[in-house]
Amino acid sequence: MTPTIRLGRLFGIDIGFNWSLVFIFVLIAWTLATGVLPQDVPGQGAGAYWVAGAAGAIVFYACLLAHELSHALVARRNGMKVAGITLWLFGGVSQLEGEPKSAGAEALIAGVGPLTSFAIALIALGMALATSANALVSDLLGWLAFVNLALGLFNLVPAFPLDGGRLLSSVFWWRSGSRLRGVHTAVRVGRLFAFLMIAIGLLELFTGAVVDGIWIAFIGWFLLSAGSSEEAGTTIKTLLKSVPVSAAMTSPVVTVPDWLTIGQFLESVAPQHRFTTYPVHDPSGKLTGMVRLSDLIRVQSDERDRKRLSDSARPISQVPVTRPGEDLAALIERLGTAFDQRVLVFDQDQLVGIVSPADVARLLAVRQSLSGGATHS
Repeated sequence: MTPTIRLGRLFGIDIGFNWSLVFIFVLIAWTLATGVLPQDVPGQGAGAYWVAGAAGAIVFYACLLAHELSHALVARRNGMKVAGITLWLFGGVSQLEGEPKSAGAEALIAGVGPLTSFAIALIALGMALATSANALVSDLLGWLAFVNLALGLFNLVPAFPLDGGRLLSSVFWWRSGSRLRGVHTAVRVGRLFAFLMIAIGLLELFTGAVVDGIWIAFIGWFLLSAGSSEEAGTTIKTLLKSVPVSAAMTSPVVTVPDWLTIGQFLESVAPQHRFTTYPVHDPSGKLTGMVRLSDLIRVQSDERDRKRLSDSARPISQVPVTRPGEDLAALIERLGTAFDQRVLVFDQDQLVGIVSPADVARLLAVRQSLSGGATHS
């Protein structure tokens, strides 16, 4: 997940947050200022409740950051790369690159998060007892202890992408000797919990607890979707492990002059090739961008003889690149959602190929066919 706003770096790790965090921040502050604190500690001014509520929301997200940071630091200690941490609607996401080296490493990386939340809950509880003379501060710390305890317990639910799902996967990995089998089995267990949450949410909805029902059902749906994504991602990594980009790329690549008009291109170039994407170059031969056939076709007919390819090209600086020897699974993980576009393959500054999602899908189909379905056994 790409952070909407970058906050900075901590222990060499990029920290950011998604726009959805603003909604939850306001919700937490409002709940504390108008519900929890006035009920537990009556007689305070509205300003005091709102200051305490805002402080509670900030500290709560600091606790979430500590939870995710523990994952990231332990993962890095176990040889994995950490692209960053993003705080968002459902808490936080540590963007880890690569795979754990063993089932034990995965269990350690997953388990340290809930342990951190439990530790924070104990610290907050101790501080609440120590500040009992100030009822508002003590109650706020008590609330933080409770939510961190709840956060740790919720993350132990055995469903992806929660830590409990990864812990369960590590157990099945250890027993079967295959990470893919471990993930596959853990996803099936997680689906049961996801469907259970959806059923509970619907029951709450039809018995009058509309807001609670919608949230519980939505979280169940999210866990169901995340489990399927985890399984698909793991399958792709397994099938493409140690497979170089050169195995999937299309070569040679047809490049066209960027000064051609769109009309000239559609009339004389496009009919001669089966490609849907073309790198374009300037008079010196330097690549300047990339055009997509679908974008050019949508240009109005009366403008095609006036507009040049350079007017519709995606700048070359925005086009993802790779090299023939890069691991294909690593490339997909590195680019993430950016892989929905074409990737140019360079060998020592020479354009030697192009990779598309269709190329990868074709290679996956072949390798899955050759594996005979063994990846899910």
